[in-house]
Amino acid sequence: MNQHVTLPSEVQDFYNAINQYQPEVFIELFSPGASVKDNGKTAEGKEAIAAWGESELFSAKVRFTIMEIEEAGDHIAVTAEMEGEFNKNRVPAPQLFRHEFEVQGGKISTLISTLK
Repeated sequence: MNQHVTLPSEVQDFYNAINQYQPEVFIELFSPGASVKDNGKTAEGKEAIAAWGESELFSAKVRFTIMEIEEAGDHIAVTAEMEGEFNKNRVPAPQLFRHEFEVQGGKISTLISTLK
């Protein structure tokens, strides 16, 4: 992990909420007009993001381990290894994802998730 980049508290809280199975905390981390892009799909707004979180993260009991943090312009990019109860044949091992976050006004406004 890059020790020279400070992880914004909103981003750390994102991983904590997922790892501790707290969907109600998770959704409050996003701004009302936030968007999540994941696997070619886009969820816009808190209701759609809550549904995405339930179907893609919480129902599969996903847990992330942060491997690397980097600044990418005005974004923070995190590489994290994913574990959980899901079909591991869909994603090559180890399951590494790059999450690019944009945080504005203390809330996550954009999240782009890609397989690394």
